[in-house]
Amino acid sequence: MIKYVLDTDICIFWLRGDKKIEQKILDVGMERISLTVITQCELYYGVFKSDRVEDNLKVINDLCSKIEIINFSKKTPLLYGKIKAELENRGIGLDDADILIGCLTLENEATLVTNNVEHFKRIKGLNIENWRAK
Repeated sequence: MIKYVLDTDICIFWLRGDKKIEQKILDVGMERISLTVITQCELYYGVFKSDRVEDNLKVINDLCSKIEIINFSKKTPLLYGKIKAELENRGIGLDDADILIGCLTLENEATLVTNNVEHFKRIKGLNIENWRAK
């Protein structure tokens, strides 16, 4: 069963009421949707930068209680080092958080759902979909 990992931007669009993303999530089923711990961290960062901390905290806590959160494994550091070095050797760096999101998606043989396709396609072998474009 193909599993989908939502990037932070897709989560934000979804939480702001993007009907296209909501419908796609319903179509594939919540049991096939996950977030990385990196996205979870970025969402909480957004909560504490917002003007509505309490309301947004409730929303993110609720989301994270209903969706699988993918965490680091023993393989993550090795894969991270390999990918970061490959990108730098090709002269096309990527920020560490995005590399880690890519690593966790690859490790779980999943498809990353992001609106930043050009950004993430730098990571070789990463399956990517943009549910906003479809």
